[in-house]
Amino acid sequence: MRKTALTDDLLNANKIRFHFGKIMEDAWKGQDEFPPVAIEIHPTAMCNHRCIHCSYKERNESRASLSKEVMDRLIDSVIHMKIRAVYFSGGGEPTLYPGLKDYIEKLYANGVESSIITNASCFADMGLIEVADRLNYIAISVPGIEMDSFQTITGTRNLEAVLALPGRIRKVHGDKSPVLGSRIVLTNKNYKYLDEFLTVIKEKQFDYALFKIVRDYEDRGQGLNEEEEEFLRNKIGKYENLDYNFTNLKSIFEYRKMPEFRGKCWVNQYGMIANVSTDGKVYPNIVEIDKEEFCIGDLNKENLEEIWNSKRHKEVKEASNRKWMEGACKNCRAISYNRIINETIDQMPAYFDPFI
Repeated sequence: MRKTALTDDLLNANKIRFHFGKIMEDAWKGQDEFPPVAIEIHPTAMCNHRCIHCSYKERNESRASLSKEVMDRLIDSVIHMKIRAVYFSGGGEPTLYPGLKDYIEKLYANGVESSIITNASCFADMGLIEVADRLNYIAISVPGIEMDSFQTITGTRNLEAVLALPGRIRKVHGDKSPVLGSRIVLTNKNYKYLDEFLTVIKEKQFDYALFKIVRDYEDRGQGLNEEEEEFLRNKIGKYENLDYNFTNLKSIFEYRKMPEFRGKCWVNQYGMIANVSTDGKVYPNIVEIDKEEFCIGDLNKENLEEIWNSKRHKEVKEASNRKWMEGACKNCRAISYNRIINETIDQMPAYFDPFI
């Protein structure tokens, strides 16, 4: 059964409750190896947009892609390991990857949910509208809603194709359409246009508007200064009757609030999410992708099962937990996952308590 709106998005943490409860049941029964609940696959570094806030710019220059052989074996492993969901995302535009349509069909036929995080500009050209009903959700990057700002941010004039995609999919698939969400990264180029974003996103038949404040790691001058952030807080504070199933605006400043530390990162400890980079290397945490010290294996040399159950994975878990306890994990979706898991643990019967 499909969920609705924000509850379907990768950045929403509440859905982790069910998966963690199941893992704890299995752990209580003596199981100590767990396949990932989900896997995020970055099939290609190629991208037809040049977003000025993108944290993957250097990787884009490599134009690397997973080989067909590696992707074939990876999808087979996903099915064999009973991984529940696949997210096609990453350092490039995933819809540019040849054969993506066939992989979506194969996953669907084998009961694995799949979703795409995309700039939407070439979704139709790659024949993906035809299989859109096989997807759980499509998260579409919408950095601007008028042409000048869109072009400034992305380096393209693809705005019309981006905004038209939800309507085109609904016209073909109707009630069988996936959840169609928008992701809006707020920078100093677009933070003043909240009203316009909310209006246009609704008009263009998106299911939700998920906002995120840019993290300007490379100091490119895209982040908000104190005055701009104060403007944003005041603007959001004036909104009344916001639909919480449509937008997360009221909580965007809470998203990175660190949870209580309890000795380990639960997402890391139980291997809930695997991440595959465009070069075939596997990482247990998305924020550590492309950092060699946190790489647990290479799909060009081994299959996913071997990598996931390896001694190296256990070593990296320990290193990641140390990093977590030092408070060094500042920009990881595991932050919100851990907050929810802590709440879940507090509600568990004593015999499920991982500290006993």
